[in-house]
Amino acid sequence: MKTKQILLISILGILTISASQFIDDILSRLGIEEQYAQSNIRSNFIGRFDNGPLESPVGENTFKVPYAKLLPSIIAGDKTGAAKELCHYIKNYINSEEFIIAYNEMRYDALPLWDSQDPNRSSLGILKSNLKVFELNIKNYPNDVAYVAEQKKLKEQTQASIDNIMEASKKPFPNKELWEQTYPENPEVLVKKRLQEYLALVNTVDFSAKLTAPDNYKIQKFENPNYERKSPQWKACYRAGKDVNDVFTSFANEWLKGEIIASVKTKMPDRSIASKEETKSNAIATTTPVNENNTTQVEDAPAETGTMESVNVTAKAKKSLLDKMKEKAKKIVN
Repeated sequence: MKTKQILLISILGILTISASQFIDDILSRLGIEEQYAQSNIRSNFIGRFDNGPLESPVGENTFKVPYAKLLPSIIAGDKTGAAKELCHYIKNYINSEEFIIAYNEMRYDALPLWDSQDPNRSSLGILKSNLKVFELNIKNYPNDVAYVAEQKKLKEQTQASIDNIMEASKKPFPNKELWEQTYPENPEVLVKKRLQEYLALVNTVDFSAKLTAPDNYKIQKFENPNYERKSPQWKACYRAGKDVNDVFTSFANEWLKGEIIASVKTKMPDRSIASKEETKSNAIATTTPVNENNTTQVEDAPAETGTMESVNVTAKAKKSLLDKMKEKAKKIVN
């Protein structure tokens, strides 16, 4: 009897993982790659979608909604449910190690400084990326003495440029105040500001506003010409609808009551194919329930491509796994 219970618990654990990681993931349903979604979250909070040194103020209306035209049809069945999931995903990401690392990389990449000895005027972000390449080349080609010597020299030059920029950043420099305001050392300042801005903005949105009939290009406009001059953020709120914005408003208010960014950061679940297969294997080996929040991140794991081939492989793996579990269950019962 005990063996039967363990097996049933095991099957339940696997099915729970399948439901949460393969079927009900909000990003998958929206058809958005996770890295792209996270990049948009960061850029919308910062208000800047450009990379590299910041030399001029960001535009007031800089704002993007990924695949905005597709969203209504994708989440038409349960818009408020999808909105809640999206809110939780955004907050979880903002409170993660991955967000802090990526934010700091963007912050220093935007530093409007160059090494005076660097003829290419490379940004700090590019220099750091180049440094990683040189380090990998030195590690991967240890037997090529001449090549390794060249890479070591380039590594030393690059590190010297990075050190020069970091030293210069401690002193006054053009656009320093603009850089510090756009990319504050503590990103909590930005997140709190954006949440407050959203709450102030959504209170001005007229969700009962009427639209004209579609023109020859299937474009609708507001009957009130003043609304046509509203910001992209205002129009995005309107398009989402009052029910969805009620969810966002409630969530933003609750978020502002507590910690904006927790002192103890979490790790985002690894949704790579390799991690999913490893998690399922571990579930079979231990025959115990698996907590879906305890996924271990795998370094250098291949990213999901979203192709039909990868979907079919995953589906076959799941089917094969469940068939095996069913066969074991029949043998125990018999």
